[in-house]
Amino acid sequence: MSGLPNEVPSIRVAVIEPGAKSLNGWHTAEIGKAIVFRTEDLDGYRTKNWDSRVYDAMVLIAAVEYCDKALKRSSLVWARRFELMLPVHDVKHWRNPEVSEAIAGALKFLTGDEWNIAFIAAATDLDTDMGRQSLLEWGDAGRTVTPFSDGLDSRAVSAILGANGRSDRIIRVRVGSKADDRPIRDRKKVPFLNIPFTVNMKAGGIKESSVRSRGFKFTLLSSLAAYLVGTHDVAMPESGQGALGPTLVPTSHGYEDYRNHPRFLRKMEDVVQAIFHHPIRFRLPQLWRTKGQTLAEFASIERNPDEWNRTRSCWQQSRNSSFDGRRRHCGVCAACMLRRLSFHSASIDEPKENYIWENLRADDFGKGAVDGFNKVTRAMRRYGIAGALHLDHLAEMSSSPLHRTRVKRSAWQLAEQLQITTTEAEEHLFGLLEQHDREWKAFMKDLGPKSFVAQWLA
Repeated sequence: MSGLPNEVPSIRVAVIEPGAKSLNGWHTAEIGKAIVFRTEDLDGYRTKNWDSRVYDAMVLIAAVEYCDKALKRSSLVWARRFELMLPVHDVKHWRNPEVSEAIAGALKFLTGDEWNIAFIAAATDLDTDMGRQSLLEWGDAGRTVTPFSDGLDSRAVSAILGANGRSDRIIRVRVGSKADDRPIRDRKKVPFLNIPFTVNMKAGGIKESSVRSRGFKFTLLSSLAAYLVGTHDVAMPESGQGALGPTLVPTSHGYEDYRNHPRFLRKMEDVVQAIFHHPIRFRLPQLWRTKGQTLAEFASIERNPDEWNRTRSCWQQSRNSSFDGRRRHCGVCAACMLRRLSFHSASIDEPKENYIWENLRADDFGKGAVDGFNKVTRAMRRYGIAGALHLDHLAEMSSSPLHRTRVKRSAWQLAEQLQITTTEAEEHLFGLLEQHDREWKAFMKDLGPKSFVAQWLA
């Protein structure tokens, strides 16, 4: 498969229907046990346009997530091999090379892994009862779908989109892990209230934490909603640093993170077209703005600070970022550092109690954590150094001749994907990087030269 060395990690996963026999030599993920659907949440996806492809696409999303979590990456090579067997209800459709190749290609680009997906005929019929009350009128092309989670960008862009047009034209698709926590004004019976399935890894546990397949999950779920509503517009909430930064800043290991990049979104448009014959256009309305600029606009619309204080940015698991029985942001990983930079640039004070590392001005890493926190580890320190360096290197890219070629190449790729001129793409991209540089320098000046963050960068 694609010339990968034989020693790369590999796994064969067979998704089976309830009660079916396991296959020799295959890791089994049984629907109802490893992949669990919730009837009430699944009903929230049943519009008049419901068909078996929607359900099978959900099984595909869950199976990809299962695979991604089940196989640990090697310390020597990033790539892994996956063989996935999946039951579907229209096997001829899913075996069409246009469908299977689009899916495998998007997954390979997103995760850096090899995916070989085999579709087999499902043994049981799918309940396709169309008699349920549709929550939305199908065929409304004037609506905009946007993923909605507990993230800061997600909540901010949802509010911005609603403020810039009729709020009832925005369809929020829940893609976060929490139960529904939409703003109070939206508390009414609406579709796409929660992700309609869960992936249960209890038997073997989560082996790999990078979970790059989240991008596949969020974009395809949003696309399902757009197809079911009958619209073609999907607005992704990521701001410029989060969408472009992970591919702009060179890394010494791993694989570039494309989960919010226009190049990946174009590939997902091809996936949706192949599966549903329904054109989708993903757009990034905040692509050329920093997270701080997005937050400032959000704060000008939404006056309740709880709407941003309770959002979640941290990459750390709860066991590493909890204190006194309450989960906090760690405060030093790359996502937390970008969050804190954004609050600073938007001139918004955030409670220090939101973070384990309450004080970034401390002259010692350990002293910056909340008093009594006893999990100050070398791994946490490495996370912090990596996060600070990422934002510092991103700030350098606007003026450093060393990085100019890389930035211009990225602008050329963006121009192609966004259907704008290369000159326009360069102006936008360098403008974004210059704004980030200004925000980062002001943030570091406020922390002071004796802070442990400044010491890391020195």
